[in-house]
Amino acid sequence: MKYFFSFVFALFVGLGFSQDLRMTFIDDPSRWQYDGMTFRTTFNDDWDSWQAGGYNIKTVFSNDWDSWEIGSEVKLRTVFSNDFDEWEIRGHDKIIRVRTTFSNDFERWTISGDADGYIKTVFSDNYEKWNVDIETDGLEKDIRIALVFIAIFTAFHLN
Repeated sequence: MKYFFSFVFALFVGLGFSQDLRMTFIDDPSRWQYDGMTFRTTFNDDWDSWQAGGYNIKTVFSNDWDSWEIGSEVKLRTVFSNDFDEWEIRGHDKIIRVRTTFSNDFERWTISGDADGYIKTVFSDNYEKWNVDIETDGLEKDIRIALVFIAIFTAFHLN
């Protein structure tokens, strides 16, 4: 019996824990909830500047959504200009790639590199609620914010 409980415990520890990311208010992509954190635009209708968990998320250049900064340590950018199918996160000596599972299918994302996991919409053709499953061991908070922000960006960009 002891071995059974040890096996079940090890199975749950290795699975990682998924969290829901959801809009705070229906049809309002400027405010989100995730894991006890609020993601919100800094100013109304200013999609270039966000705040989450004590960090600022902003575009490097005004109205250039290919390149973002999360705090002072983490950079988030598209791999190819104006191609939002693949992103790269750099910071804290880590490189993480986030790409759509299928080309131009913005409902499912695969995370690889120095982090593993996925991001997907809960309901088909509905970008208001996401399931985020990331192995968070060893990931700094600003990197986790960058990973989640890709889903938020996708939602407000496609609206």
